[in-house]
Amino acid sequence: MSLCQSDIELFYKLWITLIWSINQKHKIVPVFKKPVYGERINEEPFIAIRPKLWENPQWIDEFLCEKESSELNEDEKEVLRNWRKNFIKNRFIIAKHLSKYSVFMTFEDTAELYGVYGISDPIRETAPYPAPCIVDTTLLPFKDKIIYDSFLGTYPVAFGKNMKDSIKDAYEKTKETTGIVEVIGTPPTPIKQQLTTKKPKPSKIALPSVDTKGVNVPNSMAARYVEVADIIEKFCDEKLNKEYKEICLKALTKLCRKRPSPLIKGKAQTWACGIIYAIGSSNFIFDKSQPINMTANEIREWFNLSKSTVGSKVAEINKLLDLSYFNTEFQLKTLVDRNPMIWYVKVNGLIVDIRTMPREVQKEAYHKGLIPYIPMDKKEEY
Repeated sequence: MSLCQSDIELFYKLWITLIWSINQKHKIVPVFKKPVYGERINEEPFIAIRPKLWENPQWIDEFLCEKESSELNEDEKEVLRNWRKNFIKNRFIIAKHLSKYSVFMTFEDTAELYGVYGISDPIRETAPYPAPCIVDTTLLPFKDKIIYDSFLGTYPVAFGKNMKDSIKDAYEKTKETTGIVEVIGTPPTPIKQQLTTKKPKPSKIALPSVDTKGVNVPNSMAARYVEVADIIEKFCDEKLNKEYKEICLKALTKLCRKRPSPLIKGKAQTWACGIIYAIGSSNFIFDKSQPINMTANEIREWFNLSKSTVGSKVAEINKLLDLSYFNTEFQLKTLVDRNPMIWYVKVNGLIVDIRTMPREVQKEAYHKGLIPYIPMDKKEEY
């Protein structure tokens, strides 16, 4: 969960004013124009200034004594005083995302759990990795909640099963014996003591069964998959071919499996057009020399969509699926065979066309995931 709109505006008012004023005095960033909430904000000055602030929390005291703080009322100043006294700068594990907040766990032998709210979006959606993951941040008291200072320093570390089990055990044990801190400075109540007052949760309503023709997508996305797939199949049967249809449906399946899936928002017609356009573009469909070719206007007109609508959706899909000429996952087989960029690999420090190398070298490159198949084996098939 995140803050309400009025609290979001209050946080950014205080945070922007504080950071900008500190920089005016200490000149951490040479050029820093005061940001305005609601306009696009350059994050780089904030990233540079915030660690200096938490190394020197007395700067908040100094700020509150200077004229820059005169625009703040007494309640707003009290929020800053609370930050000064009760901030917690540490490295945490985001152990679990609950419906109310995300639970941050410390690394100490006696772990502590903090229920942390997102600011404008839930942390589940802003954290770059699924829980559990490691983050560096500063927790701040905010009214009757705990938030963070708007930045999460993350680490690209993947936990193995044993480590995940260990984190889960530590989380469950601490939750039951110590509890989750929901207000900094106030002792938590162990979950065991809360169980007697908890109301039983209503049973979940089972989602209706939807036939996805054997495609494995989450139950919650099954109906959406079928809706978009029907449009893709109709277009491909009319304008393209079976291989294009299979690749587009494969892309649709992958988008449905993402958590959260981007397909929960937007029109099915727009998603179908975006997928076909993105897949077609990465397979040179706009090149008239290709056996199957179309213009961009022909695709958009079939779906009756504007250039700007399709363009933004295609950009989103390209990013989500990492579509490029180097990615063979969504390429036509004939293009994979002819794409020279796929077959150039560094061997003993030299860039070579792997198709000219002995089979043993090709096999090693294949097992490392550098090429989509062993070229010499394919020659033997003919």
